[in-house]
Amino acid sequence: MSRMIQIACASCGILFVFVLFGGIIAAGWIPPIPPSENATEVARYYATHANGIRTMAVLVMFGAGLTIPFAALMATHVRRMEGPFAPLFAVNLIAGGAGVVAIFMPAMLLGAAAYRPERMPELTQALNDLAWVPFIMNGPPAIAQAVSFGVAVLGDKSDRPAFPRWLGFYNFWVAFCFLPACILVYFKTGPFAWNGLLSFWLAATVFGTYFVIMGVMFIKAARVVESDPVPDPRHGELVAA
Repeated sequence: MSRMIQIACASCGILFVFVLFGGIIAAGWIPPIPPSENATEVARYYATHANGIRTMAVLVMFGAGLTIPFAALMATHVRRMEGPFAPLFAVNLIAGGAGVVAIFMPAMLLGAAAYRPERMPELTQALNDLAWVPFIMNGPPAIAQAVSFGVAVLGDKSDRPAFPRWLGFYNFWVAFCFLPACILVYFKTGPFAWNGLLSFWLAATVFGTYFVIMGVMFIKAARVVESDPVPDPRHGELVAA
């Protein structure tokens, strides 16, 4: 694989962080609207911040697109580390694709809620709930992606591993940090609510730093991967990368 292609894919992940949080800041959602607010309060917020929320929807939509090459690069690394029989590669690739949808669809729903802020407050509140619950709660794809990559790193038996072992354990820790958000549907206030300490602040911090750290590590690994031989899927022989 070309080193420049690897660097470009890794850089997309880093750029995604700035686009994502830039969009959230544009909407004034640091933190997001509390889930405890009533329909009138939610509708009032959408009416007074409609353009900011629309801008957020556009930015996050393109941000979701930036995660595609990043996820493809991660899955390719798993494929290299795992070898010809590669179930972890399939897990990582599918989880990466699901993660794109988990970012893209809530952004579209938030944009739709801001498209007609004059509608009935209850409908705006319903769209707001329908967007924020899956946006924050969608931990399983990210967990599967991080765990599969971590297992692949720790199981890498090559002579020149592209990644240090600590990166495998780091991915396990990241997956653990995403767990609290998975139960936010039981809470409208407190640390587990979608604007709470564990579901939002912890998850957002870990999520953002994860893409930056992984992007930097992918860039560092580009030289190693470019020079390593890889298995030819047709014959099982080693060929130049």
